[in-house]
Amino acid sequence: MFTIAILISDGFDEWAVKGSKPFFKTHNCTAVLVSPKEDEFVRSWNYKDWGASYAIDQHLPVQALASFDALLMPGGALSVDNLRTNQHVLHFVQHFISTGKPIGTLCHGIWPLLELGYISGKTLTSVSTIKTDVLNAGGIWIDKPAVQDGMLVSSRTSEDLDDFLSQFNEVLEATLQE
Repeated sequence: MFTIAILISDGFDEWAVKGSKPFFKTHNCTAVLVSPKEDEFVRSWNYKDWGASYAIDQHLPVQALASFDALLMPGGALSVDNLRTNQHVLHFVQHFISTGKPIGTLCHGIWPLLELGYISGKTLTSVSTIKTDVLNAGGIWIDKPAVQDGMLVSSRTSEDLDDFLSQFNEVLEATLQE
């Protein structure tokens, strides 16, 4: 059983979380909503307006980093723009990079990895509006629903969620077999 940290802040893509949590549950994974926000809830973004509020399971900084087996960073430009400049977030994300744990990103979710210099030389995808950001950071951007490069699985948007979750689950299962 895997424990997956879903890293979010206000403005995260609601569908990415709403669609992935049941998938993980059916695959015997526990999804934990993690946020640097000090309140009890984070507000989602539902394409054109604010969506539902979600309870935060754990706040950053998280003391037990080793309790997480994988990281998912959903999109939502508002959310990820707040996350990528937060030192607690960058420390948290760096843990997954340093320990070689699976990382999944959707849409703008790749931004913290750009901040950390992680994507240089990696093949990935994202929402097309940040393609230039990816290229300028040394990433190899391709327009596909889901792309895997080692332990990193990326996706363009939550519209590609099924392809993304299938690919991410393959990485998780391969990790279990090691």
